[in-house]
Amino acid sequence: MGKNYFSNLIVFLKGMFMGIADIVPGVSGGTIAIITGVYEELLKTLDGLNFKIIKNLKNNGFKYVWDYYNFSFLFSLGTGILLSIVILSHFILLLLDNYPIALWSLFLGLITASIFYLINQTKRLNFKETKFIIPTNVYFLLIGLILAVYVQTIKPGNSDISYVYLFFCGMVSITAMLLPGISGAYILVLLGAYETMLETFKEVTKFNSDYFLKFISFSLGAILSIKLFSKFLTWSYKFHKNKTLYCLIGFMIGSLPSLWPWKKEKISSEFFTDNLYVPEGYFSNSEFNQGLIFFIIGVLIVLILELFSNKNEKKR
Repeated sequence: MGKNYFSNLIVFLKGMFMGIADIVPGVSGGTIAIITGVYEELLKTLDGLNFKIIKNLKNNGFKYVWDYYNFSFLFSLGTGILLSIVILSHFILLLLDNYPIALWSLFLGLITASIFYLINQTKRLNFKETKFIIPTNVYFLLIGLILAVYVQTIKPGNSDISYVYLFFCGMVSITAMLLPGISGAYILVLLGAYETMLETFKEVTKFNSDYFLKFISFSLGAILSIKLFSKFLTWSYKFHKNKTLYCLIGFMIGSLPSLWPWKKEKISSEFFTDNLYVPEGYFSNSEFNQGLIFFIIGVLIVLILELFSNKNEKKR
């Protein structure tokens, strides 16, 4: 019994690390799951969930269902993830209000390094497999790139976010969290719902009923996505890994402007890139130096995670 409690505690701690990754744009919860050795068990457990739970509960009892569907693992991991998200949602909101340039520069560094991490996971372009002279994987990269640019042109401001849109955000972000290398929080940034969901998590923990519907809408989207898309994503990642990664790389490159730390306060153009700027004076400008330092920190974090990931892969 003591051994079982200890193993559940370890899974809980791994869940906390995944929760930290899931709420920080640029760090993938899926990557942390691989590093900590719970990724395959998580996918297998999620894939095994079905509506037969109700029938089994009725015929065989709670203990059978709990053991058969590996709920002990799922509960420990999920509790750790949720606890991290609740704690960090308060902290990150404070940083966004008081140190926006430092935080967005950190996120930009995390994503930029993650792009190179994903490139390192792909096979070299095969010019023997081409469509109209261009390697097939380049088309998938362009699909991701175009999709990212399109999403940035249509994303609503925080004041326009509806319950239906949050439901959609829940579906898309949880899908991203299941894939190593791409951050669910990053998807929320791109969709314009990141700060809204941070605020929602914060207020729900205070039992503020005004935010319950937002939380429920997002959660229902996430739950539905886990069942509908987790199988497809794991299939595409397993059997079409290279194409999937190139699509993700294109998506991440195309959406880098959403993380740019220096944006004009007033929207001067309908196209998002026209609102970005670089501080004057470069290295003589403290605002620029602050952004550069935190960008480098973000890059180093991903490099360290990649180092641990590689060591874990060699051990296995």
